[in-house]
Amino acid sequence: MAVTLRRTVLSSTMWMHLAAFSRQTPVQSGTAHYTRHKSTYSVLPEDYNCKVELALTSDKRTIVCHHPSVEIPYEHTQPIPRPDPVDNKEETHDQVLKSRLKVKELKNSTGPTYEELSKMFYTTKHRWYPVGQYHRRRKKVNPPKER
Repeated sequence: MAVTLRRTVLSSTMWMHLAAFSRQTPVQSGTAHYTRHKSTYSVLPEDYNCKVELALTSDKRTIVCHHPSVEIPYEHTQPIPRPDPVDNKEETHDQVLKSRLKVKELKNSTGPTYEELSKMFYTTKHRWYPVGQYHRRRKKVNPPKER
């Protein structure tokens, strides 16, 4: 006999409970009763913030996990630390970068050579040399728009 589950208008928690954790099985007398298939194994610690319940669907092809969050009493919470706006100086990106890099590293760093750049980006070495004045002067600054 195929497993059937009749839909009725229920609250969302009741519907979730019925659909996920119950299945209808036939009995010899022709009546059906609900059996509950639920796992007692939990990977989560005991003091975790939710109650996890695992179940199989009626066709035994899908695992359903129901984990409603647990209410935490106000006494067990802590306030979010907020820094004093008078004493707190916001850091800019430049300040963060300068604090992480030493001054010697910035001054003595020459950067990669043209050969290293060409190997990194798979280009010829000529691409990394500066463009001369002769070519810069002949570049069209405002080319005509196409019609």
